[in-house]
Amino acid sequence: MGNVERTIRQGVIEAVVFDFDGTLAETNIDFGLMRERVIEVAVQWNAYRESDQRRYILEVVDEAREMLPDERSREAFTRRAEQAMQEVELETCATAEPFEGVPEALTRLQQRGFRVGIITRNCAAGVRAVMARHHLPHEVLLTRDDVARVKPAPDHLREALAALTVLAQQALMVGDHPTDIECGQAAGAFTAGVLTAKTTREEFEEMGADLIAESVPALAAVLCDDSTP
Repeated sequence: MGNVERTIRQGVIEAVVFDFDGTLAETNIDFGLMRERVIEVAVQWNAYRESDQRRYILEVVDEAREMLPDERSREAFTRRAEQAMQEVELETCATAEPFEGVPEALTRLQQRGFRVGIITRNCAAGVRAVMARHHLPHEVLLTRDDVARVKPAPDHLREALAALTVLAQQALMVGDHPTDIECGQAAGAFTAGVLTAKTTREEFEEMGADLIAESVPALAAVLCDDSTP
């Protein structure tokens, strides 16, 4: 049994905060197309700089925004870029589904006394489109529309934990992507990777994730297992 599992059994973990896309739900968002649309907007505003480093889409938006000369143009650009991103997101979120067993796993966690939160770089409208069709039990949901700085910035997780009134040292951040592990570690929380997307077990191990599971239901089975006194 790993150290984090022993810690969980000792009752230290009070809150489990999940990423959404790729962790709780399979949205199949075309992020390549989204990047293209955002870059098109940035080029139109003469606010795109080629880079050897492949940046995340939201960071491309932030960098382009900072290149603009005044707040009025920055706000107008941000609205247009957000519209371009949402158009791509909503095309797939309208039919997206949670992974098998996820609603039941979240219910089980709450029944066992864990506080459940969700933080995501997705837009609020896209997440609501999924949750309108599928009940995913949670107490706190913070999308990119709800925070100033999204994960991997630790602020995203810290705001969720503040709403749950749980300390970072008593929380587990769960996700399918390196940004989820980075966010949790930066906030001072335990971290868990789930193998439901492209990140491999070896990559999670290299990042120092405290726990790795095949899926959210598999993780919930570990967290809720009371077979050990």
